[in-house]
Amino acid sequence: MIDLVIGTRPNIVKAGPLLACLRDVDWCRPRLVFLAQHTLGPMTTQTLEDVQIALPEVHRIDLEAGDMGHRMGEMIGKYAAHLDSSPPQLVLVFGDVDSTFAATYAAKRMQIPVAHVEAGLRSGDLTMPEELNRRMVDSVCDLLFTTTHSATENLLREGRSADSITFAGNLMIDALKKMLAQKDLLLPTKRLWSEHGLEEGGYAVATFHRPSNVDIAGHLQQIVRLLEVAAERLPVVFPVHPRSERALERHGLLIGGRVNLVPPLRYSEFISLLSYARVALTDSGGLQEETSILGIPCLTFRPNTERPETVTLGTNRLARPENAGLEIDRVLASPMPEPSVIPRWDGNAAPRVAAAIEAWLEQRAIA
Repeated sequence: MIDLVIGTRPNIVKAGPLLACLRDVDWCRPRLVFLAQHTLGPMTTQTLEDVQIALPEVHRIDLEAGDMGHRMGEMIGKYAAHLDSSPPQLVLVFGDVDSTFAATYAAKRMQIPVAHVEAGLRSGDLTMPEELNRRMVDSVCDLLFTTTHSATENLLREGRSADSITFAGNLMIDALKKMLAQKDLLLPTKRLWSEHGLEEGGYAVATFHRPSNVDIAGHLQQIVRLLEVAAERLPVVFPVHPRSERALERHGLLIGGRVNLVPPLRYSEFISLLSYARVALTDSGGLQEETSILGIPCLTFRPNTERPETVTLGTNRLARPENAGLEIDRVLASPMPEPSVIPRWDGNAAPRVAAAIEAWLEQRAIA
């Protein structure tokens, strides 16, 4: 048995292609564990549906509301209890969220091997909770699956052995390519266009949810102004993350102009909307990847990125909120870029991960 541990909606997207691949093999039995850092509400169940995961396949571990310390302790304790009652051969974690760290810690304390998908990503910014999580997880994992050459180089530089690392590619892109190939799953964007007065290729999509951007009043004010500046140039669709919504309410901030605030969108809706955008404005890691493959200009309003290939090979550019107008004008004055070709972002990461796990388990059985 192999546990695939997820805790947020983006991790559901990454898990989808790998779970589908592991369902078809005879050497393991995959078990999807939802360590519910995000609640299992309609948006989560719709995302599961979009990546073809049936709700009965999900082993759900509910969490109580609480601060970061309480929630982290609860995740570790509850997942440890789950492992004690039914230990797998391997725990596989995704990305860099708190549930990724909690599951890793619980498994390693119980001497259960752990594999990390998206290992080796580094922003160099230790003020980011995600950077702390990914560094700590990578330091103890038994198998490390990287999305890029630079991530592999980061791990080698940190002293991880080459035989523990597999350059597998990007499961997020596996899911994206599968979604784009299934036109019937992409809900028509014309409904959103008509509702908000949008035209194909004539609007921006914005996503902001990083603590550094939304939890501090002054920084959130910069994001609000950024969106309003963008909306002076073209309409903006802003699916509001629950964290951002709470921050706007807490700080009493309103967003004016042609900024269309909409509830969070299910995965298929968001990919459909993004596919026809003129530009993306974000602080999200996943959006930097998706826009590069779609050929959509992306402005990432952060001082750094753990995904440098999206800048050097893709369509992403790091930007500062105070320069938003100039950056957007530069994008609008340029032709649309071609979709990027990034090594192993080809839709076949899941089979590579599965093959590496099978080889590792065989070697472990022999030893």
